[in-house]
Amino acid sequence: MEQLNLEEIRKEINGINDEMLKLFIKRMELSAQVSRYKKAKGLPTLDRKREEAILQNVVDSTPERYRPYALEFFKEMMKLSRDYQDSLK
Repeated sequence: MEQLNLEEIRKEINGINDEMLKLFIKRMELSAQVSRYKKAKGLPTLDRKREEAILQNVVDSTPERYRPYALEFFKEMMKLSRDYQDSLK
């Protein structure tokens, strides 16, 4: 397999970044819906059991060499989601 040059690698990374941004925006839009639901039901923003389940799935689904980075990525994403939900209340 031929190795990509730096420009090709960066172009591919840019495409992935674009896809990730679209997914992030969609996730935040869904977080707003979750916030409205929780507000209507008087539920707290943090659902510790759900977050623990998500993180366990990350552990189970991620190759070991990437696991600490994937965990940090998901922890930060969930924190941002909680912060956004709190800003809507």
